This record gives sequence, structure tokens and C-alpha cells, in this order.
Amino acid sequence: MFLVVGQGNPGEAYARTRHNVGFMVLDRLGLRFQRRGEALLAEAEVGGERGVFLKPLTYYNLAGRAVAPLARAYGIPPERILVVHDEMDLPLGRLRLKAGGSPAGNRGVASIAEALGTLAFPRLRIGIGKPPSKELGAAYVLSPFAPEEEPLLERVLEAAKEAVLCWVREGLLPCAGRYNGLDLRRTGKL
Repeated sequence: MFLVVGQGNPGEAYARTRHNVGFMVLDRLGLRFQRRGEALLAEAEVGGERGVFLKPLTYYNLAGRAVAPLARAYGIPPERILVVHDEMDLPLGRLRLKAGGSPAGNRGVASIAEALGTLAFPRLRIGIGKPPSKELGAAYVLSPFAPEEEPLLERVLEAAKEAVLCWVREGLLPCAGRYNGLDLRRTGKL
């Protein structure tokens, strides 16, 4: 069994912001989400394996409150939990699958790590680019994508959706090899 967590904030005001790319990726899977506790979840079978897709409703920085209880209830170990989140250290157009590691200042990832008691869960980091200055970080992640970024964002979300499905079916290493070198800014296609 697997768990895919899309990071984001609930509510229409945040729907198309940079911080919500995790929610946007899960929305592309065409699943029916239902509220359960502090999250929206959908159960589905992918590649013959049953799993859960989760959108925490706790707000981004408290995602662990929704993730850990669900992982325990379903008996899902950390290595079968993929967290899909935005990443300022990558430009828009880049993805990076990685196994564990530091939260690198991402409070949502830190919340999940604290609630699970480990950093040993894979992540799909989706590049959103850097703000004009470090002081503008919070405002930047809560801002919508610019109209000129939308075509590239659409390609990124499609690639990220495929990367999630790849991770479920094939595991981290083959998918990291396939998606980590992808630069959608140059190729313009998948």
C-alpha cells in the first residue's frame, strides 16, 4: 500500500498559488476526494497496488497532523509515502524525486517528518523558482503564477502527475532517473 500527499492550503484563495502545486498534481489524477478528519482523501488502485491520495486541510505548515494518523491507520511505512511539494530552490520547469533528507526550510515537510518521527520518506519537489528577495518568500509562495508562466506550469503539472504514477508503479530510482534530468523550460514537451 502507498500514500501520496499533495502539499497545499485549503480554500479558493490559495487554489492556484505556488504553494499549492501538490494539490494541483493530485487534482490531475481525476480522483474523487472525500473529507476524512483533517484531510481530503481518495483511495485508488495504481499498477495493481491499492493506495491513498491525500490533501491535508490543516494548512501547509501543519500537514503532519493529517498525514501521520492516516499512515498509521492504513499501516503505510514512511518509504511508501510520497510527499509532493513546491521547491523554491528549483526553477519552474524542473522536478526532483529524492529519498528523504532535510526539510531544507520547508515547514510542511518538517511537520510531516516530526509527526512520522522520521525524515525517511520520498519527495517529489516541484520547482517554483525563487522570490526577488529572501524576505519576500512567504508572499511569493502564496502568490499565483503569472499568466506567462501558465503554459509551462501546465506541462510541469502533467509531468509531475506522470512522475507520481511512475513512483507508485516502479519505485523511486527508475523514476528519479527519468524525471530529475527533465527541463521543461528547454524542451517544451514531456
